[in-house]
Parts: sequence; C-alpha cells; structure tokens
Amino acid sequence: MKTIPFVLAGGKGERFWPLSRSSIPKQMLSLTSKKTMIEETLERVKKACRPGVRPLIITGRDCARGIRRVLDSQCACDYIVEPVGKNTAPAVGCAAAWIRKKYGDAVMLVVSADHAISPVGSYVKAVRVAVARAQATDSLVVFGIRPTRPDVGYGYIHLGKNLPSSPGVTCYAVERFVEKPAISVARRYMASGKYLWNSGMFVWKASVILEEISRHMPKLHEQIVKLEKSGFSRHGLETFYKTCDKESIDYGIMEKSSRIAAVCGTFFWDDIGSWDSMARVHPKNRAGTVAVGGSLFERGTKDSIIYNSSNLAVAAVGLDTTVLVVTPDAVLAIARPLLPDLKKYIALMKEKKFPKELF
Repeated sequence: MKTIPFVLAGGKGERFWPLSRSSIPKQMLSLTSKKTMIEETLERVKKACRPGVRPLIITGRDCARGIRRVLDSQCACDYIVEPVGKNTAPAVGCAAAWIRKKYGDAVMLVVSADHAISPVGSYVKAVRVAVARAQATDSLVVFGIRPTRPDVGYGYIHLGKNLPSSPGVTCYAVERFVEKPAISVARRYMASGKYLWNSGMFVWKASVILEEISRHMPKLHEQIVKLEKSGFSRHGLETFYKTCDKESIDYGIMEKSSRIAAVCGTFFWDDIGSWDSMARVHPKNRAGTVAVGGSLFERGTKDSIIYNSSNLAVAAVGLDTTVLVVTPDAVLAIARPLLPDLKKYIALMKEKKFPKELF
C-alpha cells in the first residue's frame, strides 16, 4: 500500500508581515534555513515515502504559481488549486477522494507546508510507525508533541492507554481533543504529563477518513461524492468550494471520532506560527536576543528578535522584548507581547490606504 504525502499549503501567514505578502506566503519564505519552508517539507516527506511517489499539494490560486516555480525543478508533484480557502476539512476530504481515485486505498501522510522539524531521521521513524498503525488498525493517527510550555495557541490531545510502540516512538490511544484551553488549564495539562500538543499532522487510509467524514460530516461527504463524479474538473472544484462549509478537520472529525491513536517521536517540532518562533529555531545570545540577516548591529538588546532581509544597515540598541523586522520596503517594530494582535494592526493599516502590494 503506497503512502502519499498530502501537503496543506494554503494561507498567507500574515503573522510574518512585512516579510509575508499575499504573493509571498509563509511557506515560500526561508525562515529556518536558506531553503523555503515548502522545500524543507517536501524533502522530509520524500524521505518517509517510497521513491517515485508524487506528493499532492493543495493551495490557493494566489500561491499556486509561486509554489510550482520553486518546486517543479526539484520534485514531481500533483496539485489541487482551491478557488477559495475553506479550512482543512474540505481540503482533506477532497484530497482523500482524489488519492483514492488515482491510487486506490492508499495511506495519506497529511502535513503542513510551514512547520520546522528536526532531526529528519527521527521524524521519518515516527512516520513509519504511524503508517504501520494506520494500515493495521484503520486508525486515524495524529502526531502529538510533548509540550515545552503552557501554550494556549495549540489544541491538546488527552492520552489514553499505551499502545504497542517502537524505540524512540511511543503510541497511545486518544481519549479526546481539547481546543486551545485557557492558560491555567494549559499549565495543568503540561504538569500532568497526560497531554500532547496537536501538531496538525496526520496519517490515515483514504478510505478510513472518508468513512469518518461520511459519519460525522454527511453534508460534506455528499459534496465530495459530487466532486468525484465531476472528475475533479475545474467546474466541479468551483462548485464544491462554493457550497461546502468552512470547517477544520480537528473540529469536524478528530473531536468526534472514536478510532484515533497518537504517535509521539523524539523530533523537535514548531509550527512557525509568528515572529516569536524565531526565538525557538534560531540561536539566542546571552541576552536572549535572536538576530537573523546581514548588516546587523546589536548592543544592549534583551529578549528581542531582529530580522533583516534588506540591503540596509540595521542597528538595534537598548531594545527590550521587541521584534524589529526590516524588508526592502517596510519596517515592523512591535513589542513581543503584542504579536498575537499583529493581524489586527495589519487590518488597521489597510484601512489607512497603505499600498496594496505591502500586503
């Protein structure tokens, strides 16, 4: 049974403004290395699958051309281009039907195009354990991550009994999913040792996830059947995305299904959700500051993030808990505690009639 990587590559990544734009979304940025995030993603999943397998990438119209330009010379991929984003449940359902039509009942390795993961060998080991479990038990397998902080931006997985595991990879039954708890609850979850972060990465058979969609999201399943009958034509995709509801796979399926297992490997993972992530994936100096880019001068700056992608010389002196990002045409200076509100400030900037190309 083949394992087909399915890469979710939609979204603009506004939390990385001014580096990210509609035309240059987060997955097209080189945030953790010299390669773009989607290039790093494809390299990882190719190592976890048999040679010759073509990953399936689902993305929006604004992103598709840029992604093809970066990847076509490196990796033969298949694409589904969404006319409009409707979150992950319609995307997964559409992809599962597409994969089943092309390959029969293959296994889907569902990943995001904008995560940081290392080392790759440990990740590949966890993928193989997850694939084996999905094949043997018809489970929906989620990759869980050991919490390193009481983060309220992630969903949590309540672990049940231990399942047969492998060296370096632990398997669990899943009691339930809990979406983005309050900080006091997140602290309690972390202290208990009975919860993992939901990474948003999954493994399952195409037939199994379609069965679960039929059971828990029957309206969406009906729409998927119509899409299949259209042969996944452009008109069929337009109709599907025009009529389906916007819903995540977590809310639509994972919180309701009774056939979920979790695997937890030893690899480092970060969803690279905002500029704050730079402090987790890049080395800090003794004052807790991360500086990325050329022509940078920094003195007396504490717990800050300085990022320069321009040809300008950038000096950061005496800053405290600040994010300073300099691009060729824009500068962002924001207190780190205010980063969760960045999208709000971007909306206000748009109201001020800033040039559209900045966004």
